Amino acid sequence: MTESVELMNKYGEPLRYDRNFTGPRQRDRSCTDVPCLLLFVLFLGGWAFIAQYAIKNGDLNKLLMPTDSFNRKCGMDSGVLNKENLFFFDLNRCMDPIVPITGCDTPQVCVETCPRETFVWDTMKDKLSFAELHSRLICLSEEHKAQIRTKSDIQDAINQNQCARWYIKSAPFLKRCLFEFSQGVCDYIPSFLLNGGRSSRELHLLPGNATTELQLQADVMYQSMTEAQALVVPQSNGKQTPVDEGPIIQCKRRLNEAVIKEKMMHTDTRLAKLVGNMVAHFYNGTNDAQLLGEKIVEDLVNSWSIVLVACFCTLVASLIYIALMRWLSAPILWFSIFGVLIGLLVGIYFSVKQYIHWEKTPTVPVHGLNLHSTVKNVLQSQNTWLYLSIFVGVSFVVILLLVIVLRKRIQIAIALTKEGSKAVSSVISTVFFPIFSWILFIAAIAFAIGVGLYLGSIGDPSFRMVRQLTKSGEVTSEDCVCEGPAINYTVGGSCKPEVFQQYCSVRLTSFSQNLNPCLNTTCSFDSVNNPIEIKWAIFYNVFGFLWLSFFISAFSYMVLASTFARWYWTFKKRDVPYFILTRAFFQTAVYHLGTVAFGSLILAIVRLIRLVLEYIHEKLKKYDNAVTRAILCCMRCFFWLLETFLKFLNRNAYIMCAIHGKNFCSSAADSFNLIMRNFLRVVTLDQVTDFLFFLSKLLLTAGAGASTYYFLDNNPTIIRLNYIAVPTTVVVIAAFLITSVFFGVYSTAVDTLFLCFLEDCERNDGSPEKPFFMSKQLMKILGKKNNLPPRQRRGK
Repeated sequence: MTESVELMNKYGEPLRYDRNFTGPRQRDRSCTDVPCLLLFVLFLGGWAFIAQYAIKNGDLNKLLMPTDSFNRKCGMDSGVLNKENLFFFDLNRCMDPIVPITGCDTPQVCVETCPRETFVWDTMKDKLSFAELHSRLICLSEEHKAQIRTKSDIQDAINQNQCARWYIKSAPFLKRCLFEFSQGVCDYIPSFLLNGGRSSRELHLLPGNATTELQLQADVMYQSMTEAQALVVPQSNGKQTPVDEGPIIQCKRRLNEAVIKEKMMHTDTRLAKLVGNMVAHFYNGTNDAQLLGEKIVEDLVNSWSIVLVACFCTLVASLIYIALMRWLSAPILWFSIFGVLIGLLVGIYFSVKQYIHWEKTPTVPVHGLNLHSTVKNVLQSQNTWLYLSIFVGVSFVVILLLVIVLRKRIQIAIALTKEGSKAVSSVISTVFFPIFSWILFIAAIAFAIGVGLYLGSIGDPSFRMVRQLTKSGEVTSEDCVCEGPAINYTVGGSCKPEVFQQYCSVRLTSFSQNLNPCLNTTCSFDSVNNPIEIKWAIFYNVFGFLWLSFFISAFSYMVLASTFARWYWTFKKRDVPYFILTRAFFQTAVYHLGTVAFGSLILAIVRLIRLVLEYIHEKLKKYDNAVTRAILCCMRCFFWLLETFLKFLNRNAYIMCAIHGKNFCSSAADSFNLIMRNFLRVVTLDQVTDFLFFLSKLLLTAGAGASTYYFLDNNPTIIRLNYIAVPTTVVVIAAFLITSVFFGVYSTAVDTLFLCFLEDCERNDGSPEKPFFMSKQLMKILGKKNNLPPRQRRGK
């Protein structure tokens, strides 16, 4: 009693009955925090002006220019200043769905213009003169081309992949040379590829007999389809086999311009060989890492349908799980708890069994520095299973003790969960409302990235004199000498491509006057030097993204809170109005955007401070100063705790604003005082509910992963994989994200109903004039009831 009086004196008296209070209705509402809304609108206007300025003055070509096989940016670096387009020796190797990940494995060179005619060496070598053939060659460099003296040299250069064997009339697309097939080329593909017969016309079209542009292009397509068998699809056994379809159909599939262009947009991506490079950190050999990366990518490509089906099943299971909690909340939640406990017991049994097995089985460590050997050694170590069994055992004991101590609070949490299930099931559209937030959030990300790229391209490009690397990764040792205006150029220093190209060269001998251009040393693009005002604009863009993203999240939360609060404060649930979510949406949009902007601004400022601290932390890493590290660590920890607390405070402020229609500060104060007056209930009920939701998400995620693994392991004929763990891991990650979205809505419902429940306990006493709005189960747990005449009692 003394504690209750002290809490009331410190955090205000309990809310009193208000006969005019009818919950979150539009009556008597007014716009809240209008100045902050005006500030937000002005800020968005300034952001739009910056975006317009960036698009008008920026040039993405500075950042997105293609790069050749020698890591030179076409049209920017020395040696390729007048060559803006990128040419691919064999474009067929780039027509693969995994090119954005694995990269395009063919030589790529910068050219002035894309080829305007078709060239096929095997067809033209006996028909054209050496001079004509030489003029049509596209080689790795002009130096390679200049060394060719005879047709035999051309053949050797093509065999060594120094010059392109063939190419087709092309046109630039995003500065990349793409095939520009003539109409009707597919009609020239010989039909004997399938039916075995050869007409006189088809014999004329065999390699070496083509004459016209159309026939040359058909010749290229014919060679590509018969020799490379590039058109493959994954079969049921997971292997790659050629497609048995007509050559004309194959040709037309290859001529699908949209598909070709879509794939080629990503050919020069920075994600090339991403998986292999990531795995390389755990491997001693790069070849092993790249091989493992290729296997992982192959498994992902072959199992995408299984992953999609598993994700869809997880989505359906989540909906069914939430719907069942309306009637079977207690059994399902207890099942979740005991499911985790049983899973931990199984983990204890398995780890102890493995510990006993490896303790009695003497083994010799597998000698090797690759990932497979390391994992095998870890799994065969008895200490691994000993530590794992201890960890799992301690987790089991802790969870079991929490369940025993909090069993009564869990019953109240179950009642709140059941109320939340009723609310979500009554307004099922709330489950899919986050899709609206995702769309807005993706649009905000795209806008911020686009503006950031355009801003980053404003300024003068800077170049550095660098030496190229060999295939083995070693630095070349070319003696590139600079004279005249470039006499002070040094490797690693700044330079200008025009000056470098004119005044830097390699002498053949110390006494020779013959100068050759530097081949392995270049003046390469490094970065763009942005003016100070552009740097502030980039800072403005970052803060704008933070504010807008928090604004979108807060708006979505308040709409859901208003929906669930309206449901709670409707005495007879059958009287809940139709389109309640739509009404909540317009109520929030009309009256409370200022409050949403106010709360999101606070979080954006704190997050920006955290980003600045992270930036400072990265810059100061090279200084080994214990005091500086300690100060930064304390500041980062403090602002992380501050942001966490503000998020909690904002969520409750949005709920109170949705209920009463007050401004942000008043709503935050009311919610904080209400929570502090019921501090013990908040700590137990709220956290227990979050704990139960976490267990439910864990159970659904583990079920999705285990089901996928079991299905793939017991059905090897359906799909053959290198590693079953690859699609299983993807399914687990996707399942956790899906369940997090659904239970995020569910958690919002429970948080809203909990605050409504606390206010209901303070405002009402169960009398006919002040009846409780809570469910009968909650009143039973709390030992309360409504003393209402039969006619006033509400239906279920």
